Amino acid sequence: MAALQRVFYVENNVGRRFCNAFNQFSHNHDWGAQFQNDIHPGMQRPQHGDEWWIEEIAKMGYALLTCDMAIVSGEAEREAVRASGLRFVGFANGEYDGWTQLTAIGRHWDALKEELAVPGPVTIKVYVGGTPPVVERL
Repeated sequence: MAALQRVFYVENNVGRRFCNAFNQFSHNHDWGAQFQNDIHPGMQRPQHGDEWWIEEIAKMGYALLTCDMAIVSGEAEREAVRASGLRFVGFANGEYDGWTQLTAIGRHWDALKEELAVPGPVTIKVYVGGTPPVVERL
């Protein structure tokens, strides 16, 4: 397993603007973000499963940031998260806009940073309000 990196693999559904904004403040939170399309171009085209790229980013030591909590609902993808040791962070509501996503991450950053410092597999569901992140170690 790769060394843990303080880098989010920001899925396309979160957006490049989030990725860029997050990186603007790396000096404050000591993390970076890589946009999915920069690493895996064309990911929005039809494909068969997410397991291959879940395993690939886990090998890179990255943590996944997504709006798609359904990834950990499907048996094959959940098993890929578990087997690869991925650190998975998903927004509680897939309809959060960019500002709401930034608010949610900022509000819960200290808890997220602590959980992400530990090797996975882990899923973390992040809410925009006062509800603390829901952490499940797999």
